[in-house]
Amino acid sequence: MNFPQKKYSVIYCDPPWDYSGRITHNGSRLTGGAFSHYNVMSLPELKALPVKNLAEKNCCLFMWTGSPKLDCAIALGESWGFKYKTIAFVWYKERPNVGHYTLSSCEICLVFTRGCIPKNRGTRNERQFLSEKRNRHSQKPAVIRERISRMFPAESGHQRIELFSRHISPGWD
Repeated sequence: MNFPQKKYSVIYCDPPWDYSGRITHNGSRLTGGAFSHYNVMSLPELKALPVKNLAEKNCCLFMWTGSPKLDCAIALGESWGFKYKTIAFVWYKERPNVGHYTLSSCEICLVFTRGCIPKNRGTRNERQFLSEKRNRHSQKPAVIRERISRMFPAESGHQRIELFSRHISPGWD
């Protein structure tokens, strides 16, 4: 991954979590593990990335995680120089995967801060919950990025980057 030299007030990411080669089941068939869709990274590999160099003095980090990686996500955000704050978004995928304990039907997007919440905020009334059918493996709903964009608009001077993205989104590096 090539890192820009620029600084950002908003960092959004869906880390390529390594689930130790486990395969997933969508209720009717095996869909393969994350490793069969993209290159995964271990927690030490993720921690070694220079993400803290991308962050402005005041920056928000929005990070996706599945329930089994919640502890890893918090540790990762802290290793990048951020403090965990809360769950920003909960995505109910409307079609569960079989989990080890219960049917797994939600993913969460955590929010961390470095310094304070960046100034010149936009909306403050974005919904935390989203119910939307899942699409291809690990593809997150575009509406979440749109909500973050409204919260921290480029017109207010916010520089935004999405790490590990598989496509280009307008207004995001």
